[in-house]
Amino acid sequence: MAQFIDPKSGEVLSLPLQSETSGLNFGDAKMTHISYKKEFSDIRQVTSLRLLVYFAREHDIPALEILKGTELDLDDIEDPYCEIQVWQELRAIQNLLEIDDDPANGVILGMRQHLTCYGTLGFAMMASRTLEQALTIGAKLYKISLWINEVSVVRDPDTIKFVILGHKLPPFSQHFLATRGMAALVTWVQELTNSEVYPCQTSFKNDRPDNMDEVGKAFGTETLFGQKNYSISFNRSLFRMQLKFDDRWSRMRLEDKLSNTLERRHSSTKNRVKEMLLQMSNEKLSTEPEICRASGCSMSTLRRRLHTEETNFRQIQSEVIFERACQLLLSSTMTLEQIAYTLGYSEAGSFCRAFKRVGGMAPGRWRKANTS
Repeated sequence: MAQFIDPKSGEVLSLPLQSETSGLNFGDAKMTHISYKKEFSDIRQVTSLRLLVYFAREHDIPALEILKGTELDLDDIEDPYCEIQVWQELRAIQNLLEIDDDPANGVILGMRQHLTCYGTLGFAMMASRTLEQALTIGAKLYKISLWINEVSVVRDPDTIKFVILGHKLPPFSQHFLATRGMAALVTWVQELTNSEVYPCQTSFKNDRPDNMDEVGKAFGTETLFGQKNYSISFNRSLFRMQLKFDDRWSRMRLEDKLSNTLERRHSSTKNRVKEMLLQMSNEKLSTEPEICRASGCSMSTLRRRLHTEETNFRQIQSEVIFERACQLLLSSTMTLEQIAYTLGYSEAGSFCRAFKRVGGMAPGRWRKANTS
């Protein structure tokens, strides 16, 4: 177990090291089948995996080769109500890339992820008043079926930039998932605005490919390669546009249905507490009593429920602090002192020592390793 110090209370919080929980260290490309199941157990729609299987067929790759090790069959893929776990999609992606590792595969599949593929979520986004509202709904409910990556949004005076955070994902999948997600985002923006709009700028971590055809189709001409992060920026004025199918009442009904779906999928007490901590600012819902008040249960009830799931509030809080630190290191240019202050530490030294206990390396070194 590693220890992370709560910057507000000074208490020592325990958190299992990555190597203890999964065998997956930062930057380690090897994962066992058990690690897949344990680390990536979130439930999502089968949509993206179905598109992956169809893409493979077009390239004369048998569907069963893509589904190898996923514990899924063709009937599951064709079932409109099928739900899968993230590890199953990651395994299918690995199978594809072992056969065909063309760096454009993610881009091609992203351009096929039309809003209508996502059923209720897609229609909720289409019924939004503005593009900003549509993407806010997508961001809030993305775990249902959209991106596997986490995304950080940077708002500048003239642009809105989406930074793709792939540090939690196995390295083999990071380029594929980042490019698939960015291409899908362009597709959604074009469909929602009913216009052939392209990003102001798209950045890739990989080197410029020899064949730029698919990249040009998806992102236009303003592309940069060899960058520290995958990111995509749009003109901010786009986000204020009123959408063609704006329908407040339909959107509200659809959002309510989606929220119920998300609640059902994340029904464990640990997941609910973690989501509350992640969604709120550092000043809100940061203590156990405040979480109890917000969730409408006593502290003894919360502790008993977490105990049955073999965890406790301090451990969840420690995970959230560490996740926030990683997000800030990857998606911002903030100094270590600024990040320490944002997370509630009085000085950077305490933050650096706590981060190293959990991540196995100093935050500056971790940032460099994950943005190089």
